[in-house]
Amino acid sequence: MSTPSPTSNIVPSTRTRPQRRHRTEPRVFDFRRQSKLSREHVRTMQIVQETFARGFGTMLASQLRSLTQVTIRSIEQQTYDEYVREMPNPTMLTLLSLAPMSGAAVLQLPLDIAYCGLDLLLGGKGTGIQPSRPLTELELLLMRGIIERALPELRYAFEPVVAMDPKIVGQESNPQFAQVAAPTDMVIVVAFEVRIETVTGIASLCIPFSSMQPYLEALSATSLYANHTVSNVEQIREQVTYHLTETPVSVAAEFRAVEMSASDILRLQIGDVIPLSHRVDQVLTLTVDGVPTFDARIGRRNRRLAVQIAGAADVRSPDRRPMPYELPADRANTVD
Repeated sequence: MSTPSPTSNIVPSTRTRPQRRHRTEPRVFDFRRQSKLSREHVRTMQIVQETFARGFGTMLASQLRSLTQVTIRSIEQQTYDEYVREMPNPTMLTLLSLAPMSGAAVLQLPLDIAYCGLDLLLGGKGTGIQPSRPLTELELLLMRGIIERALPELRYAFEPVVAMDPKIVGQESNPQFAQVAAPTDMVIVVAFEVRIETVTGIASLCIPFSSMQPYLEALSATSLYANHTVSNVEQIREQVTYHLTETPVSVAAEFRAVEMSASDILRLQIGDVIPLSHRVDQVLTLTVDGVPTFDARIGRRNRRLAVQIAGAADVRSPDRRPMPYELPADRANTVD
């Protein structure tokens, strides 16, 4: 007599395990190297690079006479060695000086975009199979002209951060030859998606972090008031009021002005009397740094002349219009 197998009565389960959601690949994080690019810095660079992307795309469209679009993909902090290792070889690298910033920057364009731009620039359609070789000297010269037209857009985009004067200092095809920073130096890498007609590629702009840091910190310091809480608003208002009230200004009491022609002024001699046409009972105009502010009456306090505030000044009053000056009849025909 056979004994049933202990697993013969097991019924397979009809339930299936829920599928796991697709997860992105983990990224390596080095705890010994702290990130120096704060959220505020990233936000500033995002605004700057979006401005540059719009200007760069508009410039490409006007130069190549084709449909182009440039958008930001990412803004990251890397070592320069990591940036170089991730770049294709060959590629198109343009080395830029960003005076007064120290160091140099790298503007990288993929070969697909470079050859598409050259084809359109020379009257082609920009489509078809492109070679995978480095650009020739003539092709580099043509692309240099396009990059030079993009430099004003880069200057305009960075104006809120630093008034720079970007210039081209070199061109390379091999990333290993573009040594603008030490391998371990931190750099800010901005990736752009460039689309020209149907051709798409990823370009990048690499700027040493040590060059940008002083200007990013200075920009953050000027925007500190934006981060103040409501509890500090009164304190800030008191400080501003104190500094304004302690500012010295020039105060003067002016009589009614007189209009004179240039010929009348040339006929004036020593001893001449110029009537002011200002009545004794008419108020004077009290000006603060040349701005009419109050009406004032002339008087005396102790042994000094003084004025008494009579009210706010009415600058539209006809009594404040300059009166014409009439030269005496016996002097009207004399010419110096």
